[in-house]
Order: sequence, then structure tokens, then C-alpha cells
Amino acid sequence: SNARFFDMKHSMTASLVLSISLIALQSFAAPKDELSIAVNAEFDTINPIVNTMIAAVLVDDAVIRPLVKLTTKGETVPVLIKEIPTLKNKKLSITQDKSGKHLRAEIEILPEAVWGDGHPLTCKDLEAAWKIGSDSLVATPNRDDYQNIKSIQIDPKNPKKCTVALEKPQYNFYLNLPRPIPAHIELPVFEAHKGKLHGYEHNSYYVANISNPGLYNGPYRVQEMKFGSHITLIPNEKFFGEKPYFKKIVLRFILNTSAIEANLLSGNVQVSSSSGMSFDQALAFEKRIKSQKLPYEVQFVPGVMYSHLDVNLDDPILKDLKVRQALAYSFNRKEMTQSFFENRQPEAYHFSTPFDDWYTDDPKLIKTYLFDRAKATKLLEEAGWKMGDKGYRFKDGKKLSLTLSGVADNKINELIAVYLQNQWKQIGIELQIKTFPPRVFFSQTMRKREFQLGLLTWVGSPNSVDISSLSSTMIPSEANGWSGHNRSGWRNPQVDTWLTEAAQEFDVKKRIALMRKVLKVYTEELPSLPAYYRSNNSIYPKDLKGYEISGHNYTEFLDVEKWHY
Repeated sequence: SNARFFDMKHSMTASLVLSISLIALQSFAAPKDELSIAVNAEFDTINPIVNTMIAAVLVDDAVIRPLVKLTTKGETVPVLIKEIPTLKNKKLSITQDKSGKHLRAEIEILPEAVWGDGHPLTCKDLEAAWKIGSDSLVATPNRDDYQNIKSIQIDPKNPKKCTVALEKPQYNFYLNLPRPIPAHIELPVFEAHKGKLHGYEHNSYYVANISNPGLYNGPYRVQEMKFGSHITLIPNEKFFGEKPYFKKIVLRFILNTSAIEANLLSGNVQVSSSSGMSFDQALAFEKRIKSQKLPYEVQFVPGVMYSHLDVNLDDPILKDLKVRQALAYSFNRKEMTQSFFENRQPEAYHFSTPFDDWYTDDPKLIKTYLFDRAKATKLLEEAGWKMGDKGYRFKDGKKLSLTLSGVADNKINELIAVYLQNQWKQIGIELQIKTFPPRVFFSQTMRKREFQLGLLTWVGSPNSVDISSLSSTMIPSEANGWSGHNRSGWRNPQVDTWLTEAAQEFDVKKRIALMRKVLKVYTEELPSLPAYYRSNNSIYPKDLKGYEISGHNYTEFLDVEKWHY
């Protein structure tokens, strides 16, 4: 293939660059109070209400703290509030009326919590985030969580205290509450641009004036963001918690994952973040560290990460279930995980990962697609796709040709795309590969459903019922301001009901039973083609202390103030 030719052609250059890089590494030393970190994607916004990219969450976790976080071990910890409301501490109550059960949660924001301009952080900031995120013209990916809030009643005597009323009870509601945003800055922008599609997010200070200190409540604030280059964080002098060690943190957008290695070796970056090198590259780099005694550590952490191909169910070819099943049967996931990951990232069966209570790979409970080319061929024949010229299938004079969209310069995704191209060619399917810069792929191609097949990873938290990716109410469209993550366009009213019931179910056994029903139908209807369960990896200097990555969507940057040499 062309890719192999490219690799051979450049191998001599690469070894020369590597030799020079190693010399540079020994002579280069970044200032000890600055840290430069590689991120493999560039985002269009860090506004937590509309952001859809995990790379932007890294920044948010350092500068705009959530009310509650999950630790790297999956424990729930309050961040901006005094305590998490529970039935036990009587800060949470279940109410009932004619329309069903509801929740009331009493929260109190830390008295010392302020924004970077000195403005107190209060329930008004939580209310502002809720108000903006609920608006149908704002592209909120998880609008369901915003709209589930019925009211926020602020204590007239203490604006840091409020009662949040939730329409539907959610057993993990505290993880679904919005991050507060500064009402004194962002609400006037929202009011000025109300009624215009994307009017708020395009004019938000997080876009128009990103260096305004008042936008931030974390240990760092954004000093500058240069598209195509980097985002710089400096300490937030008004931060109420532990003062951070580093005087400057620069996140560099290095979109070609192979280039991250060269940047580490030259000293241009000291860390490859959890959104950095691809898994296969981190494996190879780990071997290099050992053989060349480089001053780095590699962390691998199994993740709540589902790598898969979203299937556009409104596509004339792909809306046929037999075609989707043929694609699944002819995708040898086991061989892929052996070849690319040395079996250290397991094959996926569906969206649920082994971190979930309801995870199962039992063929009695779900439909599994063990590699079977003969079965795939039979399904295509039944669907009317007959073998024709040059080894491709045709129906009504049209070739069976599909396009797989993905992120440009992501080595592992490129390998998987070429692998699928070869696998599917053997059963008469042409696969064309199209790549886009991450910003375009997520905010345009996927969000606006301009794809047939889309290769991507969902990053979640353990045991969360992912309504925003699976419910038919969460299909992005012009009518809903392109909000929601159900990009496949999966519509199953029974699944919608089970998801709603599972999210509201406080009994673990009943929740498992409901989610297993969802898994069964998901694997039967195939709104996506499972690939593998991804692990997170990060590379960092041996002498960097307090640095630990997670396998979920609460990132290492939630402990950024604990990092030090």
C-alpha cells in the first residue's frame, strides 16, 4: 500500500532525525516551572456548554472546574460544592406528584470559590449555565441533562446556596449538572444574541475574549489561544485552592500523532497528554525508553472508551440491516487487536465497557459478530448486492461503495481504515477513506451528519446511562441546533423508554436488567460497528510528580495543581 511505501521511503530520514533528536534531548532543558504538553486535536471552543471534544475538556478541567468530579479510581468527590447531596445526608429528596417522581437537591458552593476577576462564584453562575444550555438554538451536545433541570431556587439570604429541582430522578444526577459559567460575563452575551442559531456560542467570551480572567475559576486561566499552534495557561491568582507549581503550561496542538514523538525527543514538549500519542506509538515508545534509557515514564490505563464506526442510518445503503450485519461479520476485530495492540486493547462488542455494572459479552444476552466472511457474503447476496466487475458488488447498476470519515493524521485510525478497506474489498465492498482536521470532523462532519461511516471514540464515565448518544431525542438536526450525540440517527422508542427508566433507577439490579435490554437491541440493530475498547496513555518525565491519568472523561487536569518536579 501507499502507506507502507511512505514508511520505507522515510525510514532513513526518520533515523537521522531521531539521532539528532536524542542529542537535542540531552542538551535541551525547559525551565523547571514551565510545562509544554502535546494534544493531538485542535478544538473550536473551550466553552463547557457546547464543547464536544475531549481535548478541550483537558483545558476546562484546569480552568473551569465542575461541581463534582470522578477521581482516577472512579470515586466521586465534591469540587466546587461543600458536599454531594445524598438521601443519607438529607440534602437529596425524592418527591412525587401526578406526573411521577422528581428529585430535589440542596447544594452549597464553597464560600471561598471566586472567578478570576474576584467575582464570587454563586448559584447564579450555575443558573446561567442551565439557562443557556437549555436554549434550543445553542448547540448543547447533552441538552437532555440541562432540560431535566426544572428550576434552581437561590437562597435570598445566601446566593451560594440553592435547591435544584430535577424533572426526572437520575441516580448519578450530580455528574450531569452543568459546570457553572460566569453569569456576569456570559448572560449578557446570551441575551444579546438570543433567537439566532449559534449566536451565543460564536460571540461567547470563551471565543471572543478568551483571556478574560473572569471566565475562569480553576487553578489556571487562559492567557492566549493561537489557532493552529497552542493554548497557554497561567496561574489564576484568585484560585481558592492549592497554588499550582507551574508558572506556565502550554498545550501544543500537534495533530500528527507521529510528530508528537519527535517533539518529545527534541524537548519541544515534555508531556504527551492523555489526548496525545496513539496506543501503538506509546507501546513502541515504551520499548525505546527501556532500550535507550530515556528519562520518561509511560502510563497505560484501561478506559471507559468505546472505539467504533458510527453508521448513518438515514443512508440509502446503510439503512439495510443486512448490509450493516455483513460489515460487522467481515470485520475481524480479534485479528485487529492482536496486530495493532498486542492484545492490550480488547475487541468491543457494544458501547458498554467492562467498567459498567451491566457490561456483558455473553452471546446468550447480546448478538455477537464473530468473524465470518461466508455469512457476510450471504447477507449481501440476500440484500441484492451481486458480484460484478473488478471484484465489486452492484445493485440496480450502482456499485457498493462506502466512505469512511475520520480524523486526519491519527496513525491508528489510518491503520484501521486501511485494514477495513482490505477486509471489505474481499467481500466486494469498495471503501473510500476521507479525513478531516479534528475541528471540522467533530463540529461539522459528525455533528451535521454529513457522513456514511464515521470512525471515532466515545469517552464516558463508568456506569453512566448515555441518553445523549443513544436516545432518538438526541439526533442532531437543524431544528434542534445540532445538539445531541446520536449521530447515527438511531430511532427506537422502546430503547428510549428503557434508557429513561435506567437513568432514573436507584436500584442497581433493576438498572442492570434495563441496560442489558438496551445492549441486546443495540447489537441486533447495529447503529454502530464496534471496534475496540481503548486504553488511555500518557508519556511524561520520570521526575514529574503527582501526575496520573484516568480512563474516563474526568481528566488528569483536574489535579493539575498537584503536579510538580
